[in-house]
Amino acid sequence: MKKIENISLKKEINRKKNIIFLLKSKKKSLPTQYLYDDVGSKLFEKICETEEYYLTRTEYKILNSNSFDIIKASSAEELFEFGSGSSKKTKTLILSALKKNKYLTYFSFDISSEALYMSYDELSKISENLNVRLLKGNFNLDISRIEASKKKRLYLFLGSTLGNFNNKVAINFLQNISNLMNKEDSFLLGVDKVKDEKIINLAYNDKRGITKKFNKNILNVINKEYKLNFNKNNFLHNTIYNSEKSQIEMYLKSTALQSIKLPNNENLNIKKGEKILTEISRKFSEETLERLFAKSNLKVIESYTDEKKYYSLYLLKIKKYL
Repeated sequence: MKKIENISLKKEINRKKNIIFLLKSKKKSLPTQYLYDDVGSKLFEKICETEEYYLTRTEYKILNSNSFDIIKASSAEELFEFGSGSSKKTKTLILSALKKNKYLTYFSFDISSEALYMSYDELSKISENLNVRLLKGNFNLDISRIEASKKKRLYLFLGSTLGNFNNKVAINFLQNISNLMNKEDSFLLGVDKVKDEKIINLAYNDKRGITKKFNKNILNVINKEYKLNFNKNNFLHNTIYNSEKSQIEMYLKSTALQSIKLPNNENLNIKKGEKILTEISRKFSEETLERLFAKSNLKVIESYTDEKKYYSLYLLKIKKYL
């Protein structure tokens, strides 16, 4: 079994206080990262295969059609992927990079050990000239632990994961990437675009109910982590498209008045109909992206999209070096 390098700084000392604060807030929420434990990561891989979830297959088509051009434009000598998941989509980029480089190192960085092992299983047999390194950590908290490279590195952040961040966190993440990059490095970002609400809503309400299981699994994770007593049968999977903010909001909606014992032994009453926010998924316009890039010292050198313009990939470099 391939060894996982745990680079986590364990900064989450106050996790219990944070959970208590979020659940006692007027607008209750849970940290999105808890959706992606080992079970959640497997469920998300299944979501990506559903008919309704257009994001993954659209991104894959764009990557498949443009992988060689991306590698050429970036002059990449190694790849580093944040939130890599199983790395299935990344394989086409790796194959193109191996045509250009005799040897290649690919860094798979994820919060889930299960996802990292899936990544290794997916890639380990590609070539004896490919070195796959598995890094475990939280890409928002542990980015300072990532070592810069002497080679021309292409950083990857795919799957429109940037959409899970509010504006402040998104800017902070992009600035951290910008600070990490050297003059010769590049950054490939995949984002979902603003489009018809019906198409977006269907993507988060698949008819097989996998997204529902994925959403409810967060309660299993929270119960185990903090010894809580959430009953997932007392909640419904609920999504709303917030057109003002151009984002899907995923909630767990309480079906009954219930009492939850918090980590500090306080009792928290949750009313029938009350909702807990578990994830947002923002949809981006060109104007929004331009503002984000400008605040992060990043400049687009190439962009790639599909025929319907549902989804886009942006190849970015440090603005001051261009």
